[in-house]
Amino acid sequence: MSTLKKDPLHQSQEESKPPLEPNSQENEKQKEKQHQNQHENQHENQHENQKESQSNHRPSRRSAISQETRQTENLETFVQERILIASPVRQTTPVLREFLDSLHALDRTTVKTDYLFVDDNEEEAASNILREFVIQHEGTVIQADEHDSDNPDNKGAYTKDEGGHYWQDEQIWRVADLKNRILDYARDNEYDAVFLIDSDLVLHPRTLEQLVSSGKDIVSNIFWTRWQPGAREMPQVWLQDEYALYRRGGKSSAGNEAEDEGAQTTAFLNQLRIPGCYEVGGLGACTLIRKNVLAAGVSYDQIPNVSFWGEDRHFCIRAQALGFRLFVDTHLPAYHIYRLSELPGVAAFNRRARRGEETISITLCMIVKNEEASLARCLDSVNGIADEIVIVDTGSTDRTRQIASRYTDRIVDFEWVDDFAAARNFAFDQAKSEYILWLDADDVFEAEDRAKLIALKRSLDPAVDSVTMDYNLSFTAEGKVSYSLRRNRLVRRDRQFRWIGAVHEYLAVAGNLLHSDIAVTHKKDKEYTDRNLRIYRKREQAGEEFSPRDLYYFGNELKDHGQHEDAVKYYEKFLDTGLGWVEDQIAACQKIADCEAALKRSEQEVTALFRSFAYDLPRAEICCRLGGYFADREDYRKALFWYEQATRAVRPDDPMVVLNEAAWTWMPHLQLCVCYDRMGNRAKAREHNDIALAYHPTHPSMLYNDRYFKDLEKDNVLENA
Repeated sequence: MSTLKKDPLHQSQEESKPPLEPNSQENEKQKEKQHQNQHENQHENQHENQKESQSNHRPSRRSAISQETRQTENLETFVQERILIASPVRQTTPVLREFLDSLHALDRTTVKTDYLFVDDNEEEAASNILREFVIQHEGTVIQADEHDSDNPDNKGAYTKDEGGHYWQDEQIWRVADLKNRILDYARDNEYDAVFLIDSDLVLHPRTLEQLVSSGKDIVSNIFWTRWQPGAREMPQVWLQDEYALYRRGGKSSAGNEAEDEGAQTTAFLNQLRIPGCYEVGGLGACTLIRKNVLAAGVSYDQIPNVSFWGEDRHFCIRAQALGFRLFVDTHLPAYHIYRLSELPGVAAFNRRARRGEETISITLCMIVKNEEASLARCLDSVNGIADEIVIVDTGSTDRTRQIASRYTDRIVDFEWVDDFAAARNFAFDQAKSEYILWLDADDVFEAEDRAKLIALKRSLDPAVDSVTMDYNLSFTAEGKVSYSLRRNRLVRRDRQFRWIGAVHEYLAVAGNLLHSDIAVTHKKDKEYTDRNLRIYRKREQAGEEFSPRDLYYFGNELKDHGQHEDAVKYYEKFLDTGLGWVEDQIAACQKIADCEAALKRSEQEVTALFRSFAYDLPRAEICCRLGGYFADREDYRKALFWYEQATRAVRPDDPMVVLNEAAWTWMPHLQLCVCYDRMGNRAKAREHNDIALAYHPTHPSMLYNDRYFKDLEKDNVLENA
């Protein structure tokens, strides 16, 4: 075999830089099968199955092991495709071990594989296990030279931590040079394809067979990554430019005007969650490249007049310029160990992949009592989601059990003990699936959210401990969500998360959270009762010591039932502890203000609002409330100040924070319009009404104001005529 020039070979891009590579031009013509004849059996009397296999990119397994082939000694031996699996490696030892284990586990029914690694490791232990692997599998290791006389700093600057990976230009183009040398090696040794893969990926055992069977000249296996902590998972493929997930301008594939960028992005990401093979504009990090592409002269060299970041972008531009289309296969997503904190998820990924399960399994757990009016609607909405349904009945006297029996035989009785956490924990204890989903009987998944959850079920990284979802509680007359909060909704059973709190219980979770765009919709069809208040009063009379959280929620129950004096007392007790979630502390201040307003104690009302500033930056809700306080007193100068502050408020980063979207969008602008009008500044008033309308184009007050300003303008024109 030929050898690579001993160049300072880099730490592989396997460390997967965030996907930012070029989008190539689209080409209508593609000779996807021009290498086909190299793999056809030349025997004239092959049976029908073998003829079918020759029409595809490679012979099918059925033809390769057919009885006729086994029984006929004169048939020529089936020719397997020769694939070079190659990777530049600068990796930590535990991550590299998982990568190599996944290569070892790859199916090789129709292919014969060789290995080529460039050892650029900084850990001796990593170099050792790499050498052990190639000895066992008869591969080749090229040792990177750290002391290239032409460039003593040839390794380039590269660091990574829990925040991400950090590359400098010299390292990027060092990676490009390394990949070019791998491509040269594959050309020189006449491989049918090279599978160029980053060493922080863990593959499904059928990955290589799946990519080969696609028949595409250039095809990447998909993986998903949170490039920044807490961010949304994103793919390593894209559609245009550096990393655009939409196509700019032109027509959509259906011939209609292209959708807006956000809608296109959502559609593209949703498509990638569905198993299939799709054409893309850019790809990298886990890519099969065919012999005919290599022969055409593709490379990772930098294109001088293109400023895109990342060698994969330049590869993709060059490939499409040469007439090759780019594809991504989404059947078997790889697992990306982008951070060391993601290493524990490999075990669950492998367990699922190697036992042949393509999705996680989900148990729906519910506690119910007299829910005949809503239970069927809820259970219908989880069709295709729940593999198991557990219904815990706490004492129904209506048709709830009969309805539940149409959906499951797992109906279990639980004696009600005035403790919601105890009932929910009992329900969780009955579950047998990998994940647990919980709902109340008056909750549903609307069609769009049901589809999203079914897609998530197929693609969920098994390292995720909990999936949060929006909980939509109320809606405007136009059907838009007016109040929503976020709950931990889907959790891994083996983490044994527990519910806490007899009333207003919460699920205590920790670990790897995924904040999804899925929503549960609440469709309350029962009147609210004083049940929770009675439970709190009973505990109070028993002399029970309340936790800070219970103090807060006891205050909420008292406030909701008009017992404002007692509510203020319990909110004050909660705040005096100095404990609890900061969002509850801020909310307690607002609710004290509500109670004081109901009790007509205006000084205490405004004092409570200002008190909230001690816990965090001013929230838009508080600023709007203060603006309203002063506007009611016709002190428009102060009202303007606080409404302006609302428009400048800084949103909290935590996605679990409940925000009143009106206060953060249109409401302060509508109120500024009114205040400026009262002060005689019609130009500023109209300016803010226009801003408010941009947020809420159908709001009747803003539409009325718009007509008001237009009528004034007409009157002025007539007066000046």
